[in-house]
Amino acid sequence: MDQPAIVAWQYVVRLIFPEDLPMAAAHLLAAGYDSPSLCDLAGLSRHAETAEIDELFDEAMDELGVRIPDDETAERCLLHHMATRLRAGAVSPRDAAARIWQGIASLTEAEREFVQAVGEEYYLDYLSPEDLRAWENAVCRAAQTLAEAAFPVAE
Repeated sequence: MDQPAIVAWQYVVRLIFPEDLPMAAAHLLAAGYDSPSLCDLAGLSRHAETAEIDELFDEAMDELGVRIPDDETAERCLLHHMATRLRAGAVSPRDAAARIWQGIASLTEAEREFVQAVGEEYYLDYLSPEDLRAWENAVCRAAQTLAEAAFPVAE
């Protein structure tokens, strides 16, 4: 998945907020992506009107040939992203649990296993130390499986 597509799904799941899009656009320009609207977006202040930022973002993605994903597709991208980061040690199982939404309808088997292993984050405070370690191990195993699986959604 190329950088503009990553920015698009991260924006949908709110890993990137509207005020962060001008800087994200500047990073895309620095990485070699170019379009008139992307340049305009990169030139905005983070304090610009959200509607203006959103409009330029939509135009820039269109100019770059990137389809902004629907919520479910973006959430599935988040699952794969969190699994990869968890496998790499960049986030903890607890951090992953705080970001994963349980209501995604269409999942692959590996995605479903990861979501089920993560479970409901608010129960973690009530686990014994042994149960917490077992939960962390199960989440890490499921993340490993998912991180190795190909993302089946067309880009």
